[in-house]
Amino acid sequence: MRTLTIKSGGGNNQYNTGWHELLVSKAEYAEWNGNKCIDVYFDDYPENFNMRIYAKTGSDGEEFAIGQMYRFANAGISNALEGPDGTKVLKMDDSPEALIGKKMNVYLYKDGKYSRILNRTAPTVFENAAESFNQSDVDYWKSKAESYYKAFVLPKVENKKSEEPTTSESSESDDNIPF
Repeated sequence: MRTLTIKSGGGNNQYNTGWHELLVSKAEYAEWNGNKCIDVYFDDYPENFNMRIYAKTGSDGEEFAIGQMYRFANAGISNALEGPDGTKVLKMDDSPEALIGKKMNVYLYKDGKYSRILNRTAPTVFENAAESFNQSDVDYWKSKAESYYKAFVLPKVENKKSEEPTTSESSESDDNIPF
């Protein structure tokens, strides 16, 4: 006679492909190959499962990739100034500490046998001093991120799969083996 300990339920689906609303537990700026980036970590996920976003600068000299993530996390935004052409200039604290405790929508996908986090986020429903996002806005930004995934990430993932070695079965019968 023996015992067997089992876990209840069928798993928590925390690594399933698709959108997940996650809470930021930690963030830190880094540099990789001379490029500035930010690593973002989430509650209930291990340290080695993080999202990395590289800084990207537009033709106007303004960094937008990391800024967009702060915007969608509703992190550090204190006010906005109206521009003459209808634009808004956000004033924000872009310190890593401003992200801690903030929620954002992130997209998880499979890369071989591992799950990864897409470097494009979507907002949650919220309102702040500068703007508001309703469910329709959230869906719009999710679809933009999914389009990016399908156009730029998925082809690379599929290309990796096609480059993986495959095992082939021999057509020879066991009768030809000398032992």
